[in-house]
Amino acid sequence: MPNPEKTMEQTVLLIEKGLEDIKNNKATKAEVLELINDRIQIDQAALKAAGERLDTVCTKLDEQAAVAAELQSKMRQLRANSYEAIKGADGSYRGAFASPAEAKAFGLMVMAAATAGKPQLAAKHADAVKAVEGLGLSMKWLNEQGLKTMTGGSQTGGSALVNPDYFPSLIRLFENYGVFERNAQIVPLSSSGGLQPKTDKLLTLYCPGEGGTITASDPTIDLVSHQLRTICAMTAYSLELDEDSALELGEVLGDLFARSYGYGIDRIGFLGDGSSAYYGMTGVVGALMKVDATIGNIKSLVVGSGNAYSELTLGDFSKLVGNLPDSADTGNAKFFMHRYFYFTVFVGLALAAGGASATEVVLGAGQRQKQAMGYPVEFTQVMPRAEANSQICTLFGDLRMGAQLGRRGVLEIAQSTERYFEQGLVAVRARRRISTNVFGVGNTTNAGPICGLITAAS
Repeated sequence: MPNPEKTMEQTVLLIEKGLEDIKNNKATKAEVLELINDRIQIDQAALKAAGERLDTVCTKLDEQAAVAAELQSKMRQLRANSYEAIKGADGSYRGAFASPAEAKAFGLMVMAAATAGKPQLAAKHADAVKAVEGLGLSMKWLNEQGLKTMTGGSQTGGSALVNPDYFPSLIRLFENYGVFERNAQIVPLSSSGGLQPKTDKLLTLYCPGEGGTITASDPTIDLVSHQLRTICAMTAYSLELDEDSALELGEVLGDLFARSYGYGIDRIGFLGDGSSAYYGMTGVVGALMKVDATIGNIKSLVVGSGNAYSELTLGDFSKLVGNLPDSADTGNAKFFMHRYFYFTVFVGLALAAGGASATEVVLGAGQRQKQAMGYPVEFTQVMPRAEANSQICTLFGDLRMGAQLGRRGVLEIAQSTERYFEQGLVAVRARRRISTNVFGVGNTTNAGPICGLITAAS
């Protein structure tokens, strides 16, 4: 049975190749359009078959054991090839952190946290702490014993906070994988959350003339509120690891946590509707849909020419660009859409239209930064790739002007040797405190700095 993920990825690769062939006069636009249509049919069939299999197949796996086994396998690969997987062509370091020393320090910190307060692991704990200190760093525990001291901000025994010296590297890693965290305005918060002032109102200008008076304008200052949520992720690794494995452990866990948080925060920031599925937080799509029950009344939304992707037109994308207030076209405006949607919908429309649009798509096919209507496209894999009625399929605007991601403190690592005692694994939990607030979606009178293209209701 075809795997829909693989078939869709193959579709994107084939379309990219087709665009290169057009540029090199090896294919025509009509041939690539035919390819797009054929691949869409293949992908839809794969999705249908996968849905039917899900109704009959029940997979029984120990998820944490599987993750631990995968983690161990990746670490063995790193060690076996002398870290070639994280080296550039010139042999320089290209790993998750700023340097191998930082990766090793993070791995050692995880090991130290995982063995704190455990008499049977005292030797491993002492070795890990000593190794961290040997790197010129110091552990930051919740208290001197590494045990829980307060219920409000602490975790279970053995907790530790990421050392400030290499926390920035992890944040850069989170932002590298997370589209929302990379593009939204970042706000540092206090322990209780906080309020951030904002205003989008202008002062009234006067020309009073000689001896005339000026009427004072009352600026309207709104407050953007943040309520922190604690977001956790957990994996496991083997107790058998020693100090020599710290670099690989740091690389793999740093990458794993960053990818997980990047994807999770993207789901919240772009799709959140305030429900428990998004931990009570609202994202861009949720904020847009809450403006009014009738999508045609939401000024930040452009209703597409139909409810199917095949009914969307290049004019719909032009309207979306034109819908953005000029004050929000700051140079940071960009499209946010799924990679598959870009290649199967927008590229198809541009090739069919010909002219400047097709030239732009074809000439940009070999570039890492894709474009649409002259603006950068940021592939956002949480955005939809399969059509639906009243679906916001594309966002456009300056995310920094209308969305905030609040962050509190640093990453906290906690452990448990009891959770998977019989398997000889250490459960490692990462903890971040974040909050989202999307306020730039306009209203029923004016569009905001974040706009969207939505398919018709029917």
